[in-house]
Amino acid sequence: MKIVVINFSGNVGKSTVAAHLLKPRMNNATLFSIETLNDDAASDGVEVETYKGKKYKELQEELFLLDDAIVDVGASNVEDFTNLMTQYQDSHEHFDYYLVPTVKHKKQTIDTIKTIESLVNIGIPKKKIRVILNRVEVDDDISDEFSSLFGLEAANNTFVMNNKCVIYNNEAFDQCKDLGVPLADIVADNTDYRAQAKAAKDAGDQEEAKRCVQLCLLKMIAMTAHKNLDQVYKTIFR
Repeated sequence: MKIVVINFSGNVGKSTVAAHLLKPRMNNATLFSIETLNDDAASDGVEVETYKGKKYKELQEELFLLDDAIVDVGASNVEDFTNLMTQYQDSHEHFDYYLVPTVKHKKQTIDTIKTIESLVNIGIPKKKIRVILNRVEVDDDISDEFSSLFGLEAANNTFVMNNKCVIYNNEAFDQCKDLGVPLADIVADNTDYRAQAKAAKDAGDQEEAKRCVQLCLLKMIAMTAHKNLDQVYKTIFR
């Protein structure tokens, strides 16, 4: 499966979707970052191949030989990427899905609508364009916070919205970025940090005890985030 993660807006969590939602659940698929300003996915501790949007031909050469791939298109490169996609006739058909992460803020909503319209104008069918609602608080009224997008979907019927494709706000994502470690690695870590914290405390090493407690707490919230991502992944590709 080959997936493009795209939005004309920054700060919508594209790297979270690419690195933490998709890559661990897609046979550790190759992740391409189309970016010139920064490399968010790499800062999440995930191996990334970086291209500029103008290097569309080179990207396609790489993709032709892969079964699974994720293309994370940075906001600064979306226009170049989509323009070149139209030049290489039908190249958009090489991708199975276009995932559009968004958040509830007005600017990002406007940019999300622009992104969807751009994809539709290229000729990408409804079934391939899927919106992911990101950084949602557990007490948010989803239908209200994202009413513009739900209304557009009902009126135009050109993309897919699902009120269960929701990534909830979780500190684990920021902590993974700070540590440079993928969320999946935190979840898979079977170290007994509780026991280590107690041993360090008994040995009088308060700094090590504190570190182990923090890692234990990170594992707890990482597990919650991981379960949320499992549910989103199953839902979005139904």
